[in-house]
Amino acid sequence: MTKAPSRVMAGAALLVLGAIACGGATTRPVQVALLIGLGLLWLFAPARRMPDRGFVVCAVGLLLLAATAWLPANWFAAEPWRPGLLAAGVPLGHTLSPQPRLSAEAGLWLVMGLAWLAWLLGRPWTGSTRTLTAQVLAGGIVLLAAFALAARVFHFSVPGWHPDHDFGPFPNRNHTGHVLALGGLLGLGCAAEAGQRDWRQALPWLTGAGVILVALVVNYSRGGALLFFGAMVLWAALEAWRRGSWKVLAIGGSLVLGLVTLVLIGGGAFAGRFAGGADSQVGFRVLIWRDTLALIHASPWCGIGLGNFTAVFHFFRTASVSQQTVLHPESDWLLLAAELGWFGVALALGAAFFILRQAFPFAAGSRRRLRGAALAGAVAALLHGAIDVPGHRVGSAWLALFVVVLACNEAPAERDSRMAATLSRVLGLLALVGAWVVGQTPDQAARAEALLSARKYAPAEASADRALERAPLDWRAYFTRAGARACQGHRLEALADFRRARTLEPHYARLPFEEGRFWLQAQPALTLNVWHEAIRRLPPSEAEDLYGTMLSTAPDNANFRAQLLAMVQDRPVLQLQWFESVPDAEARAHLEAITAVAQQCTPGQRAGFERRVKQLETR
Repeated sequence: MTKAPSRVMAGAALLVLGAIACGGATTRPVQVALLIGLGLLWLFAPARRMPDRGFVVCAVGLLLLAATAWLPANWFAAEPWRPGLLAAGVPLGHTLSPQPRLSAEAGLWLVMGLAWLAWLLGRPWTGSTRTLTAQVLAGGIVLLAAFALAARVFHFSVPGWHPDHDFGPFPNRNHTGHVLALGGLLGLGCAAEAGQRDWRQALPWLTGAGVILVALVVNYSRGGALLFFGAMVLWAALEAWRRGSWKVLAIGGSLVLGLVTLVLIGGGAFAGRFAGGADSQVGFRVLIWRDTLALIHASPWCGIGLGNFTAVFHFFRTASVSQQTVLHPESDWLLLAAELGWFGVALALGAAFFILRQAFPFAAGSRRRLRGAALAGAVAALLHGAIDVPGHRVGSAWLALFVVVLACNEAPAERDSRMAATLSRVLGLLALVGAWVVGQTPDQAARAEALLSARKYAPAEASADRALERAPLDWRAYFTRAGARACQGHRLEALADFRRARTLEPHYARLPFEEGRFWLQAQPALTLNVWHEAIRRLPPSEAEDLYGTMLSTAPDNANFRAQLLAMVQDRPVLQLQWFESVPDAEARAHLEAITAVAQQCTPGQRAGFERRVKQLETR
């Protein structure tokens, strides 16, 4: 069964837009639907030719590197975090990847991403096909931007969207910004092509690019704005080089500067982010990069295995220690280096080189204005990946791959390749099998938490067991199972699981605090031990809220409260907080000691203490 090339590529564009519109394909039902769509596409509209040999070599190299996750761990130098996990009773298999099932799931998406790119490269492209595909992508993203703006203005939520900062389809605003920026570049490319024939035909696309620019400002992502404006500068430079005219670069640069000025003047708080305001977080990102480099340095040459960064990074957080969970290293390239080693980065850059070189030359009649915009967007997306993680989500990553292919020249006519068609259909079958596997793998960790909240302890424990079979370094699953076991009276098993959870997440203070709440009634001494650790995990500036919660949660027992005071002997501000909250008799008993401590605090910190002293004197 064959279809016209333009219709097939328009359908492929709609598939990517669907993934974006459904929150970036972050949920299992959407992932299943996407894999089914890919499978059917590759089965009934297979590739016509093999991609560039250089790209094929790099892609195969990436897959071989990913396969090292299942090599025996004792073939490599011992990693520093393994002995501590084994001592805590965390079961580690014999493979290099500590979570081989997670590596297999991530490997499936790596195969799908490479196959998607190879299929796009292996399809026949004509000028009309390229233009229609770019129009579908750009038009779809303009509609998504308009819909997101409407949702923001009229305060309605979109099913399937889990937006950051209440805007866009993605949980991460930087992913939304990445998609908007690439859509805006394609819209400008479509405007340039249409304006060549009739300037009035360019107006709808320019209007759409304006909608996207407004959405970029509302989205509040610096990365998206930098990608958009940076790609415009690259495009102007490319046009200047192609025409041999510095005038083009000057005009294009002036236009970009004008738009940037408009955004900075009217952007409000968004403009403040570029000035290093309170919401900047640039410094914290640098600290994450530093700790990630330490992880890479301590890992084998082939990395720690796909899907393992989030779990292993905890053991390397020194510069970036905070109460904020780090799911990725804020850089696609560092994530790749951590999980596949620097060889993986070299192979990925090699694959990009072998594809992008196909963009040249920009011959007349090859939709070179549109291809120039796509090439600028592709290069900017690669650079964006160095400081962000647009490749972390299917929706944003696969759009970027589409844009890369739109920049390429039309391949010379040649006979259809039977090998390319066969491989496409085999990968189509693999996508359908992957859809079935993903559909049969529910989120057992979330299910276990829901069952524990519903006080269904035995089913919660069973679901946590299944979650740990898939992800044995998931501290949340250990914590949930510990709670279920504690509520069933299995205290020793619960203690062991709580210890594993604290070993796997050594920085988050709420973890030992919540553990202590489990033991408040049955074993108050255990509560005091883990609450002490919770306070130890927090710097003095961040400990007051948690300590106040401990004081309000503590049982009405003078001895228990005295122990809460003893655990903060090195925290004067917390001792004042204790003094202000306990009954009068206990406050008077410690008045002399607390008065001495108060002298170490600032006048503002002593204000509550002095009011409390006056209350005691009048009673």
